[in-house]
Amino acid sequence: MSLLVGGEPRGLRGTTLEKVACQRAGEGRFLDDVILHAIDADGHAAALEIQVKRGVSFAPSDPLFRSIVGQIVKASQGPEFWTVRYELAIAISRTSHKIDGAYQDLLRWARQIGDAATFTNQVNRPGAGNKDMRSFVDTFRAHLRDFGAADDDEAIWRLLRRLQILVFDFSAEGSASEALAKEWARQVLHPDDAARAGALWTALTGLALEIAAAAGDRRRQDLFNDLKDRSFPLAGDLRYATARKALAEASRHALADIGSQVGGISLSRDAGVAAVRAALDAGRYVEIRGDSGVGKSALLKKLAEQIAAEGKSLF
Repeated sequence: MSLLVGGEPRGLRGTTLEKVACQRAGEGRFLDDVILHAIDADGHAAALEIQVKRGVSFAPSDPLFRSIVGQIVKASQGPEFWTVRYELAIAISRTSHKIDGAYQDLLRWARQIGDAATFTNQVNRPGAGNKDMRSFVDTFRAHLRDFGAADDDEAIWRLLRRLQILVFDFSAEGSASEALAKEWARQVLHPDDAARAGALWTALTGLALEIAAAAGDRRRQDLFNDLKDRSFPLAGDLRYATARKALAEASRHALADIGSQVGGISLSRDAGVAAVRAALDAGRYVEIRGDSGVGKSALLKKLAEQIAAEGKSLF
C-alpha cells in the first residue's frame, strides 16, 4: 500500500518507497523476508531489511531472537551497512507489555542519544532505565558474543539504533493495520470504485504471497500494471508531500509543548501505552478519558514518540 500511494514506508521515516523485494538472502540481505528500497528528500538511497515472525519474546531463552541476532551480525558485516542509511527490523504480529513499553523505549533511546556512553549510562541509571531494558541489552550482548561479534557498549548502541520492532496486528479481531490498509485502498481506487477497497486489499494480499513465493519484487509502475490487469481502475498519481510535511511539522510543535515530567522526574507510562495498544487490537479508534491533570496528554505524547520511530504521526 505504501508503494501504491507513493508515501512514506513504515520503518523508513522521511523517504519515498521505490521497490519492495522478498526473500533475497542470496543477494546478501540477511534479514531477507522483505526488503524496502527507498530514497530520501535529498535523493539518497535507503534500505530496510525485515525479518518476519509471528512472535518473538526477546527473552534470553528465545531461540528465534538468538537466530535473528546472528542475521543482524551478518548484515552488519556487509560493505554498505555503515556507509549508507541501512535499517533493520523485526516484524511481529504478537506483542507484549515489555515489547510495547521497555523494548520500544530502549530502541528509541538508541536512535535519539548521540553516543554509546550516554546511552549506556541512561539504561543503567536508576529511575531512567529499568530491568527489562537492561535484560534486553544483556541478552543482545550475549548473542553477539555467541556469533563472534563485538559486544562492547559502542557496538551494541550502534546496532540497536539501526534496529526496529514493527508490530502488525493483521491477525487481531478488528485489526487497526488492516483498517488503515483498506483506507489507503479507497484513496488509490477511482472514486467510482471506492466500495471495492476490501477487494483491492484481498488482491494485494494474494499478490504479495505470489511475489514472496517467487522471491520477486515490484516497483510502483509494475504494481499499477498488476492491478490494471486485475480490472482495478486507479485514481492516478496522487501526491500530498507538501501537505504531509506541514502537518508533520505542526505535530512536532504540538508534542514539544506537552510536558512529560513531574518535579523533574519522568514517570513510567508503560501500562497506559500497553492498554492503548491492546484497545487498538479490538477496534480502530480509542478514546482516552480522565480528569484534568492525570496525564492523558503525556500518555499520548509517549505513544506518539514510539510511533514516530516507524513513520509520521499527526497530533
